[in-house]
Amino acid sequence: MNSISPKKYVPFLRENGKYSYVEYSSLSPVFDEIEFDAADLFSEGYAVVTINGKSGFINEYGDLVIPPFYDSASGFSEGLAMVEQEGLFGFVNVKGEIIVPIRYDNANDFYNGTTEVESGNLYGIVDKNGKEIFPPSSGEVVIFSEGLAHISDEWGYNHGFIDIQGKIVISKIYYSAREFSSGLAPVEWKGTWGFIDREMNTKIPFAFEDAYSFKESIAGVRLNRRWGFISTIGEVVIPYKYDKLTDFHRVMHEGRIGVMKNDRHGFIDILGNEIVPLKYDQTFWFSEGMAAVQLKNKWGFVNKEGKEVIPPKIQYVRFFSDGLAWFSQDRRDGFIDMDGNIVIPPKYDRAGNFGDGLASVESDGRSFYIDKFGREFKE
Repeated sequence: MNSISPKKYVPFLRENGKYSYVEYSSLSPVFDEIEFDAADLFSEGYAVVTINGKSGFINEYGDLVIPPFYDSASGFSEGLAMVEQEGLFGFVNVKGEIIVPIRYDNANDFYNGTTEVESGNLYGIVDKNGKEIFPPSSGEVVIFSEGLAHISDEWGYNHGFIDIQGKIVISKIYYSAREFSSGLAPVEWKGTWGFIDREMNTKIPFAFEDAYSFKESIAGVRLNRRWGFISTIGEVVIPYKYDKLTDFHRVMHEGRIGVMKNDRHGFIDILGNEIVPLKYDQTFWFSEGMAAVQLKNKWGFVNKEGKEVIPPKIQYVRFFSDGLAWFSQDRRDGFIDMDGNIVIPPKYDRAGNFGDGLASVESDGRSFYIDKFGREFKE
């Protein structure tokens, strides 16, 4: 979902199935109540609207500044918006000028001046001027971290790294690799993992069965089928005793690490102290000081001190976002607060997470927004 515009204009579902815009607080109509087939929240001062099956953009005065002739479009990010024509993707600026040619099979929003693009199941990188820093030729998704991006050959083998100019600075000689962090990258060579620096010097020997990138100056590594953690100089800081690290390779939030041992899940801190007992069937990562935990097929939440704030009694939950957590009961979606109180009853067919005070929901095949008080932006 895109964020609410500074003036807080929100799409409003009419009884005829069309969308207009209203002012967030008063629900007063704006833009002369012009109606659209579909409408998005504002992002960087512009919103995607759909007319007769084609997408374009309006500004915060309701002016149609980019005509609707795209098959789909997403909100602006760093001054560019992704658009689709005949199954191919590119980017336009706020004037509607095509900056990145519409020729890619897929793409992501811009972040720190670049975006990943896909063509023929191969990945590359494009900058905000539309220049291909690295043409789609890598079997791995190209993501920059500390100024270097991990690439591979087209088959997903022979891994190396490029710099921000697209120059290969670490040769594609490794069996596998992960992103740089704390000046080091885990790479695989002849079946074992170690860590190299930007000059390809081996800084931590190739001795591990698997390894993740550093987060908060520690890295998860596996040895003798057990996971532990090492420092940036290779010292063991948390012993090898866990069967699995849950989500550590993707995310370590708020200083807590999800771990599993003997099929029991819990959390430790970055010093290895067990904060949430390893007694749960499953866990999600921490968000806003809370983590979802499952016990006997029911979900609840614990806080960062390990206290079970909301006992496991809910059918399905997600993480907290904007102070509320999505939950589902009998295939209907609603939201709870951090005390477990039902703030929005489970009455929707589908609901997204809250962000900037709004969440997208669906009921009877119709999509619209709600706020954190349960107010529905529809007739």
